[in-house]
Amino acid sequence: MKVGVIGGGNLGSSLIRGFLKSGALSPNEIIVSDSDEMKINKLAKLSVAATNDNRKLVRESDVVFIAVKPDLVEPVLKEVEDLSEGKLFISVAAGVSTKFIEERTRGRVIRAMPNICGSVLQMASAYSMGSRATAEDERILKELFGKLGTTFHVEERLMGAVTGLSGSGPAFFFYLIKAVQDAGVELGLPKDVSFKLAAQTARGASEILLTSEEKIDELISRVCTPRGTTIEGMKILEEKKVADAIREAVRAAARRAEELSR
Repeated sequence: MKVGVIGGGNLGSSLIRGFLKSGALSPNEIIVSDSDEMKINKLAKLSVAATNDNRKLVRESDVVFIAVKPDLVEPVLKEVEDLSEGKLFISVAAGVSTKFIEERTRGRVIRAMPNICGSVLQMASAYSMGSRATAEDERILKELFGKLGTTFHVEERLMGAVTGLSGSGPAFFFYLIKAVQDAGVELGLPKDVSFKLAAQTARGASEILLTSEEKIDELISRVCTPRGTTIEGMKILEEKKVADAIREAVRAAARRAEELSR
């Protein structure tokens, strides 16, 4: 199976790196296209085929990932429409519906929302099936994305929520980890030590959440011992309404995904 990735930006390149790192695909099974010569040269160093010719990519691929910005999806589809029959198109462009793509291609379509964590095999993703997509197409996507992390089938109307939560989510967590790191520096820790303590703590907390049978609130209570240090910090988070701000950030990203919908 040959897999093509149209778009070598953050998301497209993270998928390629993840496929290679996980062993889901070998370099000779991947071809990537981009109009940016610098991106092509960078990705070519991974030993994958790299080109600026989208038609060449589609012609040589069985599965085509559309990893360009939403406003570029239509011109890309128009460019390759006559080559699309029999191909599986997996779009990771935010807000672009399966219906929109199906109306502009003869191929089968799946809409997906991964995130950049695929490059380290810790990706959270979800997907929706197009009207022509088959059970075999779904198996292919689940096999590829399953090697990069976790993936879930959701109704397409929920893809905006997925985009706001897990698609945009890495940036939100980076932001929170940076705030914790900065606090450590202000308290006198060296910057590199503070960063590693913050990032490793986030990694460990996530691992506990994913493997524990306890609920989140129970875990918070377990750390917040009465008259201890953690509970004093939690009081500040609640006073500043940090949870409300985070929820609004996710909602804002989801709204933007809906605004981009076509």
